[in-house]
Amino acid sequence: VNSGYSTLTFGKGTMLLVSP
Repeated sequence: VNSGYSTLTFGKGTMLLVSP
């Protein structure tokens, strides 16, 4: 978690989630 951003890695790519 960095600057309210969370990264989730999947086999097909990377998904970026924004946490307010």
